[in-house]
Amino acid sequence: MAQAGEDGMESDTQLLDRYAAGEEPAFEELVRRHKKTIYDLAYRMLENHADAADMAQKTFVQAFLHHRSFKRESSFRTWLYQIGLNLCRNAIRDRARLAHEDVEEVTLTAPHDTFAEVANGELKDRLGEAIRTLPTRQREALVLRVYHNHAFAEIGTIMSCSEGTAKANYHHAVDRLRLILVAGEGLP
Repeated sequence: MAQAGEDGMESDTQLLDRYAAGEEPAFEELVRRHKKTIYDLAYRMLENHADAADMAQKTFVQAFLHHRSFKRESSFRTWLYQIGLNLCRNAIRDRARLAHEDVEEVTLTAPHDTFAEVANGELKDRLGEAIRTLPTRQREALVLRVYHNHAFAEIGTIMSCSEGTAKANYHHAVDRLRLILVAGEGLP
């Protein structure tokens, strides 16, 4: 049996080795460990709970099917993020092709009753709208840095670009959001 780390938990690679040796519960443990972060990534990219849950499941299916191709040049978690981000990119591209949504079918719900809730909700809505206007690579870098607290080197790995390019995309995204939210540029 693989040795546990200092905290008593097996590492992801140890679990992956156990799974490759035929122990199916080891992969279930990997899913349990990472399902929330992969779901969160998918939700931030797709902005829909059902789509995010579906994308998280697809990410783990791909990892399950292709676990032997994991080269261990990065962490298992980073590899999962790469798979999840690529699947989200494909879904966003597919959505753009099928962008025939009827605006009248979209229902808006108002926050409950206090002014603070309304103001907070409006700010979140404006921020969400502003993030949606960002170019794809900038949005990805922003989501991975702000919502998932990844270092730029890891963002570069996940996005298949250099650390410098990841930083540039993030900083361009922040600058663009500042223009949109402070100056009111680009949004109605």
